[in-house]
Amino acid sequence: MPRPADTPALTQVSAVLEGLSQTVAAVEDDLLSCLVVMGEPDPQRTVDAWVDQVVDLLRAVDEVTGQHLSTLSRVSTRLGDRDTSEDLTAAEQHDATLPVEQR
Repeated sequence: MPRPADTPALTQVSAVLEGLSQTVAAVEDDLLSCLVVMGEPDPQRTVDAWVDQVVDLLRAVDEVTGQHLSTLSRVSTRLGDRDTSEDLTAAEQHDATLPVEQR
């Protein structure tokens, strides 16, 4: 049986995810601003491809982080709209524990 959502915990997780998103954006900017020049075409292509892959990974992490932040925001809003003495329905409890892609 799912446990009721813990509003302070949702706030803490949201803060951590926001920090992660800011860090990922800063790392992406730093990586893209650094121009590595190898001087040889083959090594240059290899380095450029590696940088592109890392930037793609950082963007994917940021996208998933944004999805989770959106989900946490919706759950927090639902919890905030309710009277504190009122329990969540079983469906809402279950929804709050599912990963984003399963909702």
